[in-house]
Amino acid sequence: MWWIALGCAMLWIDYVTSTAEHFPVVYIIPVILAAWYSGKWPAVGLSIAIPVFRLVVMVMPLPPGRMMSLALATTFRGAVIVILALWFARLAEFERSLERRVQVLEGLVPICSFCKNIRNEAGEWERLEKYISRRSAAEFSHGVCPSCNEKHYAGV
Repeated sequence: MWWIALGCAMLWIDYVTSTAEHFPVVYIIPVILAAWYSGKWPAVGLSIAIPVFRLVVMVMPLPPGRMMSLALATTFRGAVIVILALWFARLAEFERSLERRVQVLEGLVPICSFCKNIRNEAGEWERLEKYISRRSAAEFSHGVCPSCNEKHYAGV
């Protein structure tokens, strides 16, 4: 919910500093943060609420002739901010799915030069396949490469 407070602060800063019809770039910051950390729907809600609230605050002191142009500009701002919210929410979702999928083996791995067994944290030797399978989502299928096939099964 912190992004709501940030969005309100940006609205207040914009209201106090200027009433010009420039594109409110600072509104994108709380929307992006909401999309990244809270998901799609909070970001979309905030991206709709900010321009609407800005329209309500800005329309009150304006003459009726300027209301239509301000409403159109606000609609455009809202559409652009909603698109950015959806884009960043999707990007954050993709990044989280990649993070869940990737498990990295890091550091030095003590491996036997001959049998390729690995010494685990308990000091016991275990097969390479078992060691990697316990620490990642990798699965193994075994086969014989062409050079080993010639070397070990040439006469068969």
